[in-house]
Formats: sequence, structure tokens, C-alpha cells
Amino acid sequence: MFRTSMAISPSPAEFAPLLFAGDWKAALDAAADLGYDAIEMSVRDPADPAVVSCDTEARHRELQVSAIATGQSFYSDGWSLTADDPGIQKLLERRMRRIVDLAAPWGAFVVIGGVRGTLSGSDGERVDQYHRAVAAVRRYAEYARSLDVSLVVEPINRYETNYLNTIDEAARFISEVDAVNLGLLPDTFHMNIEEVSLAESLRSAGDSVLHVQLTDSNRLAAGQGHIDFLELVEVLREFDYRGYLSAEILPLPDSRTAARQAIEFFRAL
Repeated sequence: MFRTSMAISPSPAEFAPLLFAGDWKAALDAAADLGYDAIEMSVRDPADPAVVSCDTEARHRELQVSAIATGQSFYSDGWSLTADDPGIQKLLERRMRRIVDLAAPWGAFVVIGGVRGTLSGSDGERVDQYHRAVAAVRRYAEYARSLDVSLVVEPINRYETNYLNTIDEAARFISEVDAVNLGLLPDTFHMNIEEVSLAESLRSAGDSVLHVQLTDSNRLAAGQGHIDFLELVEVLREFDYRGYLSAEILPLPDSRTAARQAIEFFRAL
């Protein structure tokens, strides 16, 4: 019922929970050998030769790309949806459009996760920054819609950002953006920190859920921590979710072992 995906980075990355970061050939080998349906690419610059090569070789191997994560623009470059500098906003929008272009042939989702940055300054400044993020995502979504691409907002825990921490907060943000091609990406690692009930929060999101990352409580492969994934999968079945179960996990004890642990758990669900 569910397709499987693992999160990789074709280039070296500051963001830790990615498999085979900087070694796209080993990533594609593992994905094919282990039987994954797709890879989820974390991308800084879509024109990076490693990204281009990974994209091309994935086609040759008949692997899909499930989603493209965009957080490296913030983690590596400091570009975010909340940036006060109009020049940075223009640079980020240009890059996000190129990422949408990369996603379009695959029908892959574009993730609004770490790229949102954080809110800072006075209460008034934070309100302005939040509205700036809403407006930016609305523009990205409008462009993405022209290419039949959907965006997904990922709630991220309070220790990594100070807004859109919960599914409910992300749902309100999506409502404010008001774009038909914008949905939710629940990540169970973040949910385990922020949600009172993982199952009820997921149930409340319903069919707005377009993509799911199953990551355990310790950010390892599902089954290596204490999250009750059977309960969550039953909720996904309730609203007939037919998307990917994706592993955005730490490469521990090593990338290939983590990838194997994740897909073995996914298959057992």
C-alpha cells in the first residue's frame, strides 16, 4: 500500500539526518539494492553537478524522487522565508523556482521545512516576518502550480525553529497561504516532541497529509526507538493515504545499515 523513500543529500550537508551525504552513487546503489521505490533529495543548489548527476542517474535506475527538501538554503547559506533583506528574498525565490523546476518532471513534492528559518526581534518584527513567510510560500506555490508541483509544510520542533512547531500551527499557516497545491508533511521525530497525541494530531490533519517521514524518537530508523508506528499507520489507512513513507534519519551506525533498518520496518507495517 505504501511506497518507500529514503532521504539523501547528493552533496555534503550541514544538516545531519541524511543518508550518504555527499556520496550520491552509494545512495542510489543502496536504494536500488534494498528495494526502495524512491529517494528524497536534500538540495542546496539544484545546479550543483552532484545534484544534476544524481537526478540523471536516478532516471537510469528507474528510481523515483519522492520529494526535494530545501532546508540547506538556510542551514548553509542563511537564506530563509523570514529574511529582512530583500536581496536575500530574491535570491531564495530564484533558487526555490529552480528547485520546483527540478521537482516537476518527477511529480515530487517541494518541502517547506528548515528553509523557513526563525522569527526574531520584537513582537511586531516577528509578526512581519511571519507574514513575509506566508507571502513567500504563496508566491512559490503559485509558480509551482503552473508546473503541477505541490509544496508541503513540515512542522519542526521548538529546538530547531520557533514557529510552525505543531501540525495545528502548520495547518493554520497553510490556511493563511490559501494555495490548492500546499499540504502537510508530518515527521514523527518532531511530532514526538511537540504533539500531545501523535495519532490524534495525525488524524486531525487527514487528507491534507501529502508526504510522511517516519523517523523514530531518537532520530534513528523507525523501530529503533519508542514511537508506536503501528498506531500511526492505522491512522494513515483511515484516510486512505497512498503516498510515501520516507526515512529522514541519522546515518547511524552507518548509512547503509540505517537504510536497511528503515525499509525492513516499513515492509513489516
